[in-house]
Amino acid sequence: MPHTRAKRGSPDAFDFEGTGARARDWLDRAYGASLRLTGRVGTVQHRRVDHGTFAFDHLVIGSPFAADSDAMPGLVVVDLINGDSAYSRDHITDYSHDGDSVLAAGWDMPHSNSSEGFEVRATTITGQALALAVEDLLPGHPWEHISFDSYVPHSQAAGARWRALVDQLSAAVPAVQAGDPDHAGEAAAEAGRLLAHTLLATFPNDVMAEAVRLEQEAGQGESSPTLVAHAMRVVEARAGDEITLEELARECSMSPRALQYAFRKHLGCSPLDYLRLVRLDLARAALRDGSKTTVSDAAARFGFHNPGRFASDYRQVFDENPRQTLNRNPS
Repeated sequence: MPHTRAKRGSPDAFDFEGTGARARDWLDRAYGASLRLTGRVGTVQHRRVDHGTFAFDHLVIGSPFAADSDAMPGLVVVDLINGDSAYSRDHITDYSHDGDSVLAAGWDMPHSNSSEGFEVRATTITGQALALAVEDLLPGHPWEHISFDSYVPHSQAAGARWRALVDQLSAAVPAVQAGDPDHAGEAAAEAGRLLAHTLLATFPNDVMAEAVRLEQEAGQGESSPTLVAHAMRVVEARAGDEITLEELARECSMSPRALQYAFRKHLGCSPLDYLRLVRLDLARAALRDGSKTTVSDAAARFGFHNPGRFASDYRQVFDENPRQTLNRNPS
């Protein structure tokens, strides 16, 4: 897979732009469920990139709305880019603002959602991708009956790892084209499996809780999505530390060359490029929540010691300067 640079901002073009009943009908068809959107439903912009076993959506709703949705045919993780939102399902309500991620919907899980207007990225993962990940982690477990203990990431670093993966895959993996069943087939299938692994490692659930008690299977191929997922968990644990490629490879029980190859194959970037994305996300969170009160402090905390390079990388991914994020801090 060629090297690509991740970007979280709005796409260059949308598949749909409209209001009112047209927008409601479009979104119902896109998500395969009745969302029952209420409110004025001002301008809606939507774009989907479908990879077969998973899809990335970019959605902007420019006015207050509420939704009371049926269960959707896949697991849907929402990353808030701008705005605030409340998601309720299974008698649990999670309140999110820009920079957060939430597991919003899934099988047998109707949900409600309300916002004053937002911009989000939604990742839908099908049962096919999830089944492969569950079989890797806990063979024989009925994947249809995964039980989640929480619908928000178990840590800030886990959320950053998830968002960095979606940033990179949305830039690196080509869409499945109608009439071209072999187009990026293997790459897309493995990307879906890796996304499912990462979802399970991000949002607490019974499968991962049981899997962590089992020793990792021997004989995995060095470039398998399972080992890349393991390397990403190491990145999560070490995101705030200075770490070299050699140290990361050693913690993954791989050679640096094999680790480089695995990341290039599955993510289209190097392990240190991916680590940089995770750290950029964590720096953004520190600016947004006020835990760091200056751009230079946030940058230094996560290993960015060149202010110009940090600002350039930050703009590339988030479509804004670090100071713009800092100035939105509610405190």
